Parts: sequence; structure tokens; C-alpha cells
Amino acid sequence: MTKFPKGVRVFAPRENAPSFVKGQLIIQPNELFQWLKENPDVLTDYQGNKQLKISILERKDGGGWNTVVDTYKPQSNGPDKDLPF
Repeated sequence: MTKFPKGVRVFAPRENAPSFVKGQLIIQPNELFQWLKENPDVLTDYQGNKQLKISILERKDGGGWNTVVDTYKPQSNGPDKDLPF
């Protein structure tokens, strides 16, 4: 299920922005923190610290961008016994 984090918005660069500006990310901390309290399952662990992984995607209707929680988890099948070393 796709989760859209509340309090995080992304926008395309302004029309007259320099070429090195790729977009704008706006974070409303209070809204984001409340949403994280309500959705603790979206946090992942990285080196003992909690993190929120967010992907920036183009909207399907072509009308801008969305932020979505990145839920990708690599499969861990244990050590690969077919490796020659």
C-alpha cells in the first residue's frame, strides 16, 4: 500500500530558477512528527538509527510530483553458497 507522508511536499523548480535547482522540498515538522507517531511502521533502521525513506515520484497525471514512503526491502537469503570464494 502506498503511503504519502503528511507534512512533506515537493515542487518542481520555479520557471526562472537556475538549472542547478531541481525542485523544492517543504517539510512541516509538526505535521510530519504527528504522522510518524501514527505510522511507526514506516520507519526503518539504519546503523541503529530510525529513518524515514522517501521517494520523489512524478504524478501519474503529469501534474507535478509526489512524495511516497519507500518501502523497498532487499531480500536476504543468507550467505550465497554458490560463490567460488
